[in-house]
Amino acid sequence: MMNGAPDNRVTTSSSFGRDSRAFDNREEQFETMKEDSQNLMEAMSISQQNTQECTQTLEDSPSLCLMRLVLHPEVDKAVTAFQKNALEKKGLYRIEMQMLTPRVTLGRESYVGIFDKKTSGVDPVKLSRTHCIIETALDPETHRHAVFITDKSTNGIRIDGVQVQKNKKYKLADGQKITLLSSRQGNVLLGYVAEDPHVRGAQEGTKGNQTAILADSQDKSQQGPNFQEYTLGVLFSAPLVGKDIHGKYHPIAELDVKREYSILQKSLIEASKFAKRPAAVNDLSGNNGPGTLSRIYQCPRQISVVAKFANTDTFRAMVTLGCRALHFSGHGDENHLYFEDGMGLVHPIPHKGLQELFSAGGGGESTLRLVFVSACSSAPLAYAFVACGIPHVIGVRTNQKIEDYAAIEFTRAFYLALATGKPVGASFTIAQQSVAKSPNIRGPMAVAEKFMLLPEDGDHSEIIFPLAAVESSNTINLEPMKKKRYPKLWFDDLPAMCQGFCNRSVEVYKICLALMMTQSRITRLVTICGEEGIGKTAVAHAVANYVGPRITSEGGVRIFSVARLAQDEMDEHVGMMRRNINIANGRCRVLTRLETMVTDHLKQHKARIEFNGQHMLMVMDGCDYLLRNDTRRDRFRVFLSDILTNNASLKIVLTARTSICADGAVRGHGERLYTLSKFDMKSATMMLVSLMSRPIRVEELKHARATNSTDKLELIASHPALRATKGIPKRIADLAGRLNETTMDKIQVDESDLGLME
Repeated sequence: MMNGAPDNRVTTSSSFGRDSRAFDNREEQFETMKEDSQNLMEAMSISQQNTQECTQTLEDSPSLCLMRLVLHPEVDKAVTAFQKNALEKKGLYRIEMQMLTPRVTLGRESYVGIFDKKTSGVDPVKLSRTHCIIETALDPETHRHAVFITDKSTNGIRIDGVQVQKNKKYKLADGQKITLLSSRQGNVLLGYVAEDPHVRGAQEGTKGNQTAILADSQDKSQQGPNFQEYTLGVLFSAPLVGKDIHGKYHPIAELDVKREYSILQKSLIEASKFAKRPAAVNDLSGNNGPGTLSRIYQCPRQISVVAKFANTDTFRAMVTLGCRALHFSGHGDENHLYFEDGMGLVHPIPHKGLQELFSAGGGGESTLRLVFVSACSSAPLAYAFVACGIPHVIGVRTNQKIEDYAAIEFTRAFYLALATGKPVGASFTIAQQSVAKSPNIRGPMAVAEKFMLLPEDGDHSEIIFPLAAVESSNTINLEPMKKKRYPKLWFDDLPAMCQGFCNRSVEVYKICLALMMTQSRITRLVTICGEEGIGKTAVAHAVANYVGPRITSEGGVRIFSVARLAQDEMDEHVGMMRRNINIANGRCRVLTRLETMVTDHLKQHKARIEFNGQHMLMVMDGCDYLLRNDTRRDRFRVFLSDILTNNASLKIVLTARTSICADGAVRGHGERLYTLSKFDMKSATMMLVSLMSRPIRVEELKHARATNSTDKLELIASHPALRATKGIPKRIADLAGRLNETTMDKIQVDESDLGLME
């Protein structure tokens, strides 16, 4: 309240309390209360007038910003760095409306050269030559300058989702959303949000009494708007294959990076629930007595997580943008760190090359203080990071392997302690003790000692993520402050890899390479062929899970089961026959249903994916039903040609026993054919053993042909029961299921069918 309003209220109230006995009749009491009410209303009126004047304290001057139009947040998230830079250069990223610039015209020419249909969801051609006019003018109601917008377009503009009348001026207010272009689903493709500097300034002035105040009591120098030091960078390196000096591909051991990322997230989420309210001591004024709770909470800071697949570009970008800690999960050897090459192949980085990447990315003193190298025998990698000047590096001693459970337990405990303000050394000790005391780890004390903190003689008392001080006089809900975002690297709507999937890394790599190539021979249609049970579906799922996160975002990958649609139609036909309904003239509806599903998916996701300059991947699994006769096959080829032609960012993977182009091409698009081969007996043995729920004993391998061998794997590989599978994965999986109930020697095999298979 202003202009003495509080004094009127207090004086009136207190005088009424002291002199109440002096009023002997109700009329005098009523008149006095009426007068008091009028005084109070006058004071409130004065206060309201003063409050309104608070937003009008500045005189209108030519340079005063009356309204600011900032790029709509949905558009801002989708634009590339190049597009953002181009918008800023043209003054279209943030439009300042002043009396010095009384009019701004937005139209087609404003955005040509920044956006185009091929690389983004914004097609400037859909804008009118003069789409809208934004201008400053006197408001006839307030007699002050305001900002108005007038629609001049053919397609219309919207304010807060409502289409405005053409050629009519609309006064803009703070927070209004202006849509220039939108998708059919209503998503904003191009638009702005109006910001009134007076209103925003008033809001900022009141925020200090309502929101948490970040104050680092341990290190004042870390306060401020730049929170790079509170970023945790996460790099996952999961190449499919390596390449030897003879140019031959070999598979790379797979790491469970999905699970590792999940554990890391859970640790940070658990840490975010931590807050303590220490007892305060007496201050100089004696406001707080012994045992009085402080008005300051101590809680973890908001740690930003930046997660990427590890290659030289993402590593350099992460160092450039700055992060406080880096978690690297991947392979390496005594001389190299293994990154991805962007296509699924190992990219070995010499340890000396790490320093070059740091210097190229940092451009000065690096903010990176901690590196966690999560891999077995990662000591050489850890020492390589120490050589780069990182003061705290965690790794695993040379020639030491860590059980998955031990690694997960250590990671969970370490990041939980680190995120709750513990020093690096203390967090490391807590994590070691968590492993050493675990009842689920064999030899836990010895396992705990396998982890190492480098340099061994270094000072590890530094706190990487200091606690923040949050002022509050009451118990508060801290959760709204912790708007944590964890980037998605894998998609929830994709099928998981089938159990026992192995021995296909090279095939998966070659298909992924074809799909991810952006230069020379660009492949948009791939067919995975092979006989029944060879593993076409499993390979297609593996390709989708690997390629998808590296070329697109969630919703950009979709798997359609044509085989399931065909089975549904066959079930319907059986039902019709049982009801004596003639199906002779029934039309095949499998392709019609597939077309509808594909079209709906494209409508839902295409605009967003293409706006981000990404690709879409579709897997059509089990297409044999559509290839059985000429009519279906021709219709299917026409359908594929149409969707590939009309969707430049789309790539398609088919699975079928034969090529779709065996008797004719898909018009305008070439097919890359990949035929899967059978497993040799060594690979078949690996798959069988991985699927078994029990160990195979030597005693049940008496019928094995390798009678002179004592190696159990060789005996299994030469056993007639396994040889009868002919190296077909589905038959191997069926054999594993049967062996849960019997032994290998008891399985009847017609050895005359084995042929000359090696």
